[in-house]
Amino acid sequence: MGASLSSRIEWVSASDTGGKLAFSKSNEGVLMEVLKFVEGLARDHPREATVVFQRPFCWKSSLDFSVFESLAAGEEYTASGTGLVSAAKMNNGDPFLSISKVQGGLEVKAFRFKDLQKILSLSGEQKLKQVQLCLEANPDPVAVIMGPAFSSSVGKSSGNSNNTLLEIHEQLAREKVHGNESEELDSSFRLLLLLNSLDLKLLHSSVKEMGKEIRLSPKGVEIEVELLKKFSGPKENSCLEKIEYTSQMVFSNGCQAPPWRQVLGDICYITVKPLDGEEACVTASTEGFFINKGMKANGEVDYDRAGDHYSTLVALLKAKSKQFAENIVKQEFSYASVEQESSGAQQQQVEQQVRQQRMQDRMLEGVDAAAEVANQTKQSKEKALASPESKAVQRKSVGSERKRFTGSTFETAKMIAQPSDKWKSLSASDDLFTTAPQSPPKMVKTRVSTRVITPPSAGSRPTKSGSSVKSRHNRDSFDDLDDSGSSSEASEEEDQQDRRPESNADLPSEYWQIQKLIKYLKAGNQTATVVALCSLMDVDLKLDASQLAIRDSGGLDLLINLLETNDVKCKIGALRILREISQKTQTRRAIVDLGGLPMVVQILSSDNRELKCLAAETIANVAKFRRARRIVRLNGGIKKLVYLTGNPGRPGSPVSGERSDLDIAKSAAMGLWSCSRSKHNKFALLKAGAVPLLAKLLQCEQEDVMIPVVGTLQECASERVYQELIQSEGMVQHLVRGLKTENKELQKHCASTIFKCAESDSTRTLVREFGGLEPLAALLTKTDNKDLLSAATGAVWKCSKSPKNVAVFKTLRVIENLVSLLSNQPEEVLVNVVGALGECAAQDPDNRVSIRKAGGVIPLVQLLTGTNQALLINTTKAIGACALDTESMTVIDKQDGVRLLWSLLKSPNTEVQSSASWAICPCIENAKDAGELVRSFVGGLELIVGLLKSSDEEVLASVCAAIAKIAKDEENLGVFTDHGVVPLLAKLTHITSDSLRKHLTDAIARCCMWRNNRVAFGQAMAVAPLVSYLQSTDPQVHRSTACALHQLSKDPDNCITMHEAGVVQPLLKMVGSTDPILQEAAAGCISNIRQLALANEKAKFK
Repeated sequence: MGASLSSRIEWVSASDTGGKLAFSKSNEGVLMEVLKFVEGLARDHPREATVVFQRPFCWKSSLDFSVFESLAAGEEYTASGTGLVSAAKMNNGDPFLSISKVQGGLEVKAFRFKDLQKILSLSGEQKLKQVQLCLEANPDPVAVIMGPAFSSSVGKSSGNSNNTLLEIHEQLAREKVHGNESEELDSSFRLLLLLNSLDLKLLHSSVKEMGKEIRLSPKGVEIEVELLKKFSGPKENSCLEKIEYTSQMVFSNGCQAPPWRQVLGDICYITVKPLDGEEACVTASTEGFFINKGMKANGEVDYDRAGDHYSTLVALLKAKSKQFAENIVKQEFSYASVEQESSGAQQQQVEQQVRQQRMQDRMLEGVDAAAEVANQTKQSKEKALASPESKAVQRKSVGSERKRFTGSTFETAKMIAQPSDKWKSLSASDDLFTTAPQSPPKMVKTRVSTRVITPPSAGSRPTKSGSSVKSRHNRDSFDDLDDSGSSSEASEEEDQQDRRPESNADLPSEYWQIQKLIKYLKAGNQTATVVALCSLMDVDLKLDASQLAIRDSGGLDLLINLLETNDVKCKIGALRILREISQKTQTRRAIVDLGGLPMVVQILSSDNRELKCLAAETIANVAKFRRARRIVRLNGGIKKLVYLTGNPGRPGSPVSGERSDLDIAKSAAMGLWSCSRSKHNKFALLKAGAVPLLAKLLQCEQEDVMIPVVGTLQECASERVYQELIQSEGMVQHLVRGLKTENKELQKHCASTIFKCAESDSTRTLVREFGGLEPLAALLTKTDNKDLLSAATGAVWKCSKSPKNVAVFKTLRVIENLVSLLSNQPEEVLVNVVGALGECAAQDPDNRVSIRKAGGVIPLVQLLTGTNQALLINTTKAIGACALDTESMTVIDKQDGVRLLWSLLKSPNTEVQSSASWAICPCIENAKDAGELVRSFVGGLELIVGLLKSSDEEVLASVCAAIAKIAKDEENLGVFTDHGVVPLLAKLTHITSDSLRKHLTDAIARCCMWRNNRVAFGQAMAVAPLVSYLQSTDPQVHRSTACALHQLSKDPDNCITMHEAGVVQPLLKMVGSTDPILQEAAAGCISNIRQLALANEKAKFK
């Protein structure tokens, strides 16, 4: 037991630091599993968490002692000057947990999982680091917990690691038989079983990791290098300038590396010179390819690794050379052509004649087969009769088709159904599309080497690298780098495995019907193709089995290939099917992998209106993930879609089914909506002039047209430039109009767009003027639709930043509706609700009373125990605003809200720290006996003084404001002084931010009232910098600075320093201010300076 844990951990070599965990993904996984085990054990098995270890876990922690001081707030732990110990002790008197202050950190000793869990819970983001330090100090944790008998080394040497487990089980059974049940022994046995389950879990994950390892062979490296040599040199469209081995010596095992390097896994060394970069030396090892440190001066290779590992050489070169990544795509299907060139001309001619004869018979059979399918499917037949395309097909009989399928007519059919270059290079075109010549071929009796060509599928067809699926994933990751981090979606779609039935008997009838139709698509002529496409449309293509059948039979490749034909009917049929099946994640990714998206983008320039609509709608479905959106942009799809949104004036024809300009604009807007989820595409939209066209299209009265337009604006509104354009183009009025409709989806997108744009005061004003506040308030009652509720509450929050909007919300009783949403709502709704309550409470005292009367203070305090950072920030602001009301402050105090606010000062998030500090200020000011309340928090004053060491200006400003409030109590001021508040405040006097200066001088003025603090500020060189504050343009800074200087001037040395710094002239001007406090402080400071001068003059004449 414990062997898996010991074997999974990777240690740094002994020549380094020794006893340290290596920085690896495997170690990170082990640490995460151990962390989850400890946290889950204390939560789900509390009795086992109290089992006492045989030896304590001892390690040296890097955390600050203040992190653990909150433990002393209860009765379980006791803090002292030297550290912290648990109140409960073992039989020998040792505490279960002890944290001692030592030089360079803390020494932790823990005898129970219960105490370990508490340490980890207080560690915050340092949890994994503490687990690492603990394992480094205790490399055999199971032996520490259960004793030496469970040591992994003992288990390995004896081979009976489970004997002790059996012995404990037998002992426990004997005790129960004799009626002497031992609860301690029972808990230990249960803990042992839990540790054993952890060991097995680590063993399974280790096996999985070993299964994923890929080891290269010399033969595989040679094949890839020789392949890349064909794409190098001075020829046109080459990928590399040169690629060659550094040595021509080859050993018997196929390796070219020296024997002493082969032991380490090296295979060979390759020199590569890209077209757009410097020459690099690449090491091919069994673990993959990586760039080494190049060639030394003596001509030898510097073997040290200088880059990351890659599974293929192509993947490495793609990551290092942009031009290689672009050119290798153009070479993708030339592998088959290289193979074909090596064959003899006579053999090729024989093969072609045989294939042509075979396909002539198959093409004739395909027409009969297509007619049979048309007769079998009733719905397909009705559709064929209704559409003009199918009527044209129906006019041709099967018999006449056979007679006309010869001579020049055959050549015409061949031209229409011409296969693409991709099919030719894959040698699939001969089997699928090549037809018989005018005269029967002459059979030649010779031996022909035939090749079996399997139907390509989404999972087996060669990709743009012409190799395996793994190479395709390497390309995906490289492509994603260009378009990273700009999606409104929470996460990109992940590859999913096909959900295949366990046996063919589980497949529905649609699967086999589609397989049959795809077979007719492969072998049929133009007429059979159109009929088969119509029959496919009659099947429910949204079913997983239907799409699985299309991919398995190679139908996706055929549909994409049809997009390159010149026949409009085939294109329309193929696009209609692609539009339906691309709603599934796997299918849309397969379309991109097969290179179908650029063809769809190209169809946007077609003259056929139906093709434009279908292409745009297909793009809208496919461009749901990052790489697809990038492909659309790089192929000019953004500009084409933007162009299609303009001039929606020409009507369609209901008789012929022709699409109108408005239909085209709607489809184009749907495509732009999907593409606008990427940041690069947002700016491409802007560059293409999309905003004026979208503003014009937004004026449409049709809701189905407005939805994609507003959806596009919602995605783009995350950028500041779009927020300004939405306002300047007059779109706010139409967004408000969308709020007043009954379409919930349109309401949601309009509210979300307003939420993003309402950061501007002018936009908030327009929303109010156009009557948008009333529908937003009405949407707060739509609690059944969480997405709509989230958007509406977000818009209300942002609009509440304007006082006039708050007054309107007050009349609409929005406060009561918001308070009712403080429970049983998702966090994204709570963030917006609490933010809106905070804004309303901060701007109107009546709203604070309304929140209290509606019962909103208690749930606000309860939200302080959460972990969502955005929610904590808004909650602290709302509680700070409510604390300005005396009665609300009483409720906050009863609910222990001040203590919860104080605990948030330990948060690693600086925004949470600053918002909690700001909220503490009104709580201290309005609480009864605030001084005693603050002193009741153990270590609270030391904690807030420690925040003066923060580097965040907002945290410093809020902490200084809190110190100014707390220091009004004389005892608290004395404690502040003991904790060194004076030198910390003095260090901040050189900061130039006016927002910090105001609160800093307030804190200094208040701290001067304790004993010799005035002298201490002078000795800390804090007086002279304050004089420069009087040059600020902020009158609030003048007021607080004058008060601080007045207090400091009561020390003679400070008066001299002020006078030398030129304080008199600015103060003389401020004596004439209309602010009485500023007048009094300035006059008092000048009076103290003058009195000192007079005393000096009198002393001279004595």
